Amino acid sequence: MTSAIIIRQIGILATIVVIGLIACRAKVFTAGTKDFLARLVFYVTLPAMLFTSFSAIEVTPRLLANSLQALLLAVLTMLFMLFAGWLAARIYGIKGGHASIFRLHSMLGNIIYLGLPVIAAQFGQEGLLYGSIFVLVSNILMWTLGVAIIAPGNSFNLKSGIHRILNINTIAIISGFLLFLFSIKLPKFVLDTVGALGKTNTYLSMIFIATVIYFADGRKMLRNRNAYLLSLNRLLVVPFILLGIFILVNTLFPGILRKEVVSVMLMQAAMPCMVNVVIMVNILGEDDGTATANVFISTILSVITLPVVLLSLNLFG
Repeated sequence: MTSAIIIRQIGILATIVVIGLIACRAKVFTAGTKDFLARLVFYVTLPAMLFTSFSAIEVTPRLLANSLQALLLAVLTMLFMLFAGWLAARIYGIKGGHASIFRLHSMLGNIIYLGLPVIAAQFGQEGLLYGSIFVLVSNILMWTLGVAIIAPGNSFNLKSGIHRILNINTIAIISGFLLFLFSIKLPKFVLDTVGALGKTNTYLSMIFIATVIYFADGRKMLRNRNAYLLSLNRLLVVPFILLGIFILVNTLFPGILRKEVVSVMLMQAAMPCMVNVVIMVNILGEDDGTATANVFISTILSVITLPVVLLSLNLFG
């Protein structure tokens, strides 16, 4: 993908965010709107997009092999990001609950509200397939390993854990993947209704990002040192280390890694901190102010870093 196309697509998404900020300033959107948009995207437009998008992809041996590779790389990538977060917290001297949130946000990024729209714009339906597999792995790790990180004294509750993992989006991903696997095409009526609803997801997600930025306590967030350290680690250092590892692996074993899969994995790894971690931290009784600062700072800085990471994908032959 050429630099001009990348810049154009990022420009479109950034413009939608700016429109959302203007609407917030004009009081078209309120703090309550932010919560409503989060629920609308998570429970309506996103599952609609995930469920119908796979129907447009023709199953081939290449796509099946790539999907398996995406699953393996998603697990390895997220575990590496968690290790990098643990190491960085030790180096920076971050302790206690702040260190737990630092590690968790190092692993979990905004791969739903921002990641999937960006990937859909850059890599189309095939990219969305691999990005969705990353989301599935993220959901599983978030409500198992993530709970253990934030509340190490709490045992994992199997029933509630499965309930959270099998949310409407993971069900949409699994259902959509089964449609893809068995080459089942959805009726035109479903594509024209549910599919059309799913196509609004990108725009609504960008508006939601705008409301998160606008209604956060910016002055307080800007003074949070750890949020900058986390953002540097998550947005640039780790993605470029991963890129170097992937290039090395493909140099030693030519052609073993597919560029389409690697590109999506790197983009998901380079996303700002996950919004839902704020909710999770609050539920588990920890300091959600720290998590909110991580989301605010990393989201602002990602406007600069995401185009850099996108352009760097050309280094992977």
